[in-house]
Amino acid sequence: MPQLRGCDFPDTLLYHPESHLWFAPLGEGRYRVGVSQFGIALSGEILLFTPKPTGATVDAGRGFGLLEAGKTVFPVKSPFNAKLLRANEALDPSARAINRAPFEAWMVELKAVDALPAGALLAWPEARPEITRIMDRYAFRDLSDFSTPLFHEDDRDF
Repeated sequence: MPQLRGCDFPDTLLYHPESHLWFAPLGEGRYRVGVSQFGIALSGEILLFTPKPTGATVDAGRGFGLLEAGKTVFPVKSPFNAKLLRANEALDPSARAINRAPFEAWMVELKAVDALPAGALLAWPEARPEITRIMDRYAFRDLSDFSTPLFHEDDRDF
């Protein structure tokens, strides 16, 4: 399995580097979606996932759910127009399984409602340069020694 700086990137998956998501093709325009190890390292421990309702349609760049990591809540956005087919019920009420098994603990299954935009999902060889660039931006050298930036670090008394 390919690795980059201590993070696994299975070559059977497709990637959207900007969102740190992986996509497992299921056929007929359907994809199982999860968070990469690198995405988990950046966000910190993932605690909760709240999906939109089954059957909801989502435009490209819009959220199909919310992830909560520590004291941060952020939308998880689809890189293409999609319909939410189902959410992983095993992540309710806790999504902590994502931290332990990021490639088994998928969040949702999406179905593309249009043709995918060019470059929306990349195979590992094509995704690697962009993921490397993003890792460099965060000074991410290796999963084993990376510490998620904390928002309150600037509030320390000196």
